[in-house]
Parts: sequence; C-alpha cells; structure tokens
Amino acid sequence: GAPALRPRKAMVQLPRARRLLRPLTSRAALLSRISPRLALLLPLLLASKLDVHLAARGKRAGGSTVSSAERQQLIAELRAEVSAPLPHAIGGETLDADTYQRFLQVHGWSLPKAAAMLSKDIEWRKRVRPRALRPRHMPAACSQRGWVVLMRHQGSGNLTEDEPSPPEAAAAHSGRPAYLPTLRIGHYFGRGKGGGGRSLHPPHTKPPLAHWVYTRHGMPVTYVNVRAWHPERFTSRDECTRFCAYHMEHYIRRMPVRRGRRVQRACILISLSGFKASMVPHVCECIQVLRRHYPGRLGVACLYNTPSYWYPFWRIFCGLFDEEIMSKVHFLPASVADVAGAMAWVDKQQLHAFL
Repeated sequence: GAPALRPRKAMVQLPRARRLLRPLTSRAALLSRISPRLALLLPLLLASKLDVHLAARGKRAGGSTVSSAERQQLIAELRAEVSAPLPHAIGGETLDADTYQRFLQVHGWSLPKAAAMLSKDIEWRKRVRPRALRPRHMPAACSQRGWVVLMRHQGSGNLTEDEPSPPEAAAAHSGRPAYLPTLRIGHYFGRGKGGGGRSLHPPHTKPPLAHWVYTRHGMPVTYVNVRAWHPERFTSRDECTRFCAYHMEHYIRRMPVRRGRRVQRACILISLSGFKASMVPHVCECIQVLRRHYPGRLGVACLYNTPSYWYPFWRIFCGLFDEEIMSKVHFLPASVADVAGAMAWVDKQQLHAFL
C-alpha cells in the first residue's frame, strides 16, 4: 500500500496556519476595492506572515552538549589564540572570560568560527572604541526621542524635564510606580549653577529619585519608539553604528549583579507603529552591530503595535538573524499596546539573563 504520510507535524500546524491567515483572507475583497496595489501585495503578506509563524515555532538557539570542563578548555584555547588587547586600545573595556564564552556559545562552541569572529570584533573596537563613545560623537541621533532608557519614578514632582503622558502622569501623582520612557541618552536634565544644563550621560548622571527599570530576571530595558526615530536625519551611516553601539554599552553598564553573578543579557521593547521603508538600511545596520559585536547580549526583543505592512520587511530582516537572535524575538499579542503591557508580558516569561 501507499506509505504513511511522514510530515505529521505539518498536518498538525495546518489548522493554526488557517487561523493565522483567516483575518487577512477575509479582507481580500476590501483591499481590492480600496487599492489594486494593496491587493497585489496580499499574497506576499500571506506568505510572509505564515513564514514568521513557522519560523518563530521552529527557530531556537542550538543547544550545546559540551561539558563544563570542555567549555573551560575551549575558553582557554580561544584566549590563547586571540589575545585580549589593552583596555585603552579599544576604548577602556576589558575582554573577560564571559566575552570569550559568548563568542564560543553563539557558534556552538566551534573554536575556529569564534576565533575568526572575535578577531574581527577586536579590530572593529579599535576603530570605533564603543566604550568611549559619548553623545557628542552622535549629536543628531542622541537628540531624538526614538530610543529611550526606562526609569521608574515613585511619588510626584518634576523628576524629568520631559512631560509624561497623561496616564503615566496620573500614576506618578498617585504614588504608584510608573514606567516613564522619558529619559533620552545624551539629553540634558536640570540646571547647573551657571544656569545651563549638565550633560546627561547615564548611568553617571540621572534624575534624583529615579531608578533604572529591570525585568523580573534582572535585564535592563530600553524602549524603541519607531514613530519617533528618524535615522534618515543622521549625519552619516557611521552615526547609526555608533549610536547602536553606544546603547549596547549603556546596557552593559546597567547590568546588575544577581545571585552573585552579573547579568549578561538585555531586554528591548520595540513599538513598530510608524515604521517606514526608509528605515530598512538603518535597521539592517543595527542588526549587524548586534550580531557581529554583541553576540549573546540579547535576552529578549519584544515587537508590538505591528502594522499590517510590516511582514514583507520582516522577511528581509530574518535573513540577517542567526538562530541565537531569532530565538529571542517575540511578537506580542494584539492586546499589548504600550510599555507597561509589554513589561508585564516579559515578566511572565521564563527567560535567561545569564550565559
């Protein structure tokens, strides 16, 4: 007789795929009436959304079977093959054992691949010096409100120069903690003795009675409001690279010590409302910085307020992700519409903040 069908898992996923595509197919007639061009994009939207669904289910960071002793041996061999440069040569940072472990871990503990990637990263750090970057090195990027560090304020009072939104202001005056995405890296706060503002370079300077926001797992949080991000106004492509690296270094500075160990990973919340096609090259550049120079640093990336036209662009970005990053990306439910909702979703998840 005919052999039994093998792809049983695919058969199980078909009803879920149908439920996933039903909202789009039900609007096909409406799209064709509104715009024939939008109707032509419908097949691409359907395929893209299905690809995202299946990729999110099938992609995961590859586990390793090497023992603890073998890991220590590989770390020692990598340190011998790629020696750490002097701190002042790369902007003041030090390459420790955790750095070597991260480069090995993302490559499945392959010594040749990790050594090649780390060597290129050291050359990049000698050129860019990310730990030494300051807002003056990227004034156009730091003057925007697109990427903000989350703080928690308690009580009332003018703690920041930026006015919070009405719901957040109400929470602040009621004495309850509120997530206020009001701190811009490189912005100015307060007035000095001479009447001028002092440079805000957190965590060295931050408003009084303010605390950085961390997830339940100890990961620092940065919020990206795509609508307020204008990378086309950057002075050069290098400014986008420096700005991304500056934020990653700020992440590292904010990583706390939990249970005797320093947290190694970070959380990023991204509201995609207002995404534009002109942002694609800049997003690709940020992905390359994260992937090539900060492997293993991403703990979770939460995308919400996703516009319907986002999925074709997502296919482009997926080609730049490796399995380690892909396993950390989550599309939040439609019920999540703000920062507080995204933080609540993250705190319910079982995430790993350590290596």
